[in-house]
Amino acid sequence: MTARFDIAIIGAGVVGCAIAREFSRYRLDTILIEARSDLGDGASKGNSAVLSTASDTPYGTLECRLVTRGHERYRREAPGLGLPIVTLGGLTVAWTEAEAATLTAMQRAAVAAGFHDAVLVDAASVYARAPHLARGVVAGMWEPEEAIVDPFSTPYAYALDAVANGVELRSASPVTAARPVDSGWALSLPTGEIEAGLVINCGGLRADAVDALGGNTDFRIRARRGQFLVFDKSARPLLDAILKPVPNPASRGILITPTVFGNILVGPTAEDIDDVDDWRVTPDGIAQLERAAETLLPALLDHEVTTTYCGLRPGTEQPEYRIIPRPERRWITVGGIRSTGLSGALGIAEHVAGLAFDGMIEAARKTDIVPVRVPSLLDDGPRPWHEAARLAADAAYGEIVCHCERVTLGEIRDALASPVPPRSLKALKRRTRVMFGRCQGFFCGARVQAMFDAATTSEAAE
Repeated sequence: MTARFDIAIIGAGVVGCAIAREFSRYRLDTILIEARSDLGDGASKGNSAVLSTASDTPYGTLECRLVTRGHERYRREAPGLGLPIVTLGGLTVAWTEAEAATLTAMQRAAVAAGFHDAVLVDAASVYARAPHLARGVVAGMWEPEEAIVDPFSTPYAYALDAVANGVELRSASPVTAARPVDSGWALSLPTGEIEAGLVINCGGLRADAVDALGGNTDFRIRARRGQFLVFDKSARPLLDAILKPVPNPASRGILITPTVFGNILVGPTAEDIDDVDDWRVTPDGIAQLERAAETLLPALLDHEVTTTYCGLRPGTEQPEYRIIPRPERRWITVGGIRSTGLSGALGIAEHVAGLAFDGMIEAARKTDIVPVRVPSLLDDGPRPWHEAARLAADAAYGEIVCHCERVTLGEIRDALASPVPPRSLKALKRRTRVMFGRCQGFFCGARVQAMFDAATTSEAAE
């Protein structure tokens, strides 16, 4: 029998998961479909983990409005989900008088968007906030509301919340065909066909291909590759703010920021590429990032690089979100969500729900919401071994498996037993930070792999 849903959301990145969570608040049968083995495994896994204001987004655009709203909602809702927010403030630095003039326009845009604390500061104030910054700064803009967040736990928390409140999640399920039917759409998955009254395309790097299945050819995705360097935690005392360049028409530039995990991050590069599967970190990219680090924060190069990674942002021909309602076709496209997806996701979700309820679907709001929380991975935050009662009840929370990141057997076990379990070793790393530290799994990798294999074998047997 064909399974039927009111809403099918294609793509379980941070935006798709946020939209699924939004619709889980209504009496609807909703399915969240992901082509890859795990959620958040595309564009969402490779960003700078900054909760942005809208200062570097053109004022008055849909992106500006939704990032502003997303920032507001994240601050209000993330703590209830267990997600950490570390408000450091953003410091945009001008090195020339021309860049200083651009800062003036950016500050006005930030204030207009509702971030009234954004202020222009002189060079002395810049160095007071970032004393290790290279010499030669002309001026700066200080945005005290900019923060760093956990980019991996965020989509996981949204998905866990959605599933707890009735959404079905299917991973490893690429949509291979779509055809109109009386009830809306029939979608072909590896396990067979499903029907949905409304399709919401959050396909990220493949949003154009998904749209083409539905007969829509409005845009083409062109990936922008962003490479990053992750410096050792020993570098963390060098910086206590989010250090940003003045953006240019091509990109927002290479920033340097602390992370909630205790590292210093440098990136991203901005390279337009045609292959949406090209996740390579290149020698040229590393050299560009090292030059940026040396130019902005020279002392950073005295510290070791723990790892590198690459993110791909799903750009289109236009520098704007491509959120396109098609009520006559019962289809909503959510494409072109680039580097602001993490900050804007909850704003985007609210906006998309508004489009859907404007004539495409009807539903009553639920009154019985099941709350969920994810474990906090904040570097200096509370961990299970800090809780005497928890340790006394279960010694697994005191048995360290990953010494670099201080991840316990109990935490790994809990992640593997989650209602939204990791479907790959990389996903387990993102859920727990295991194997993410200085040794990159050299000492704990074999044991962690064995635990993952045992859990997935047991699940398959059931």
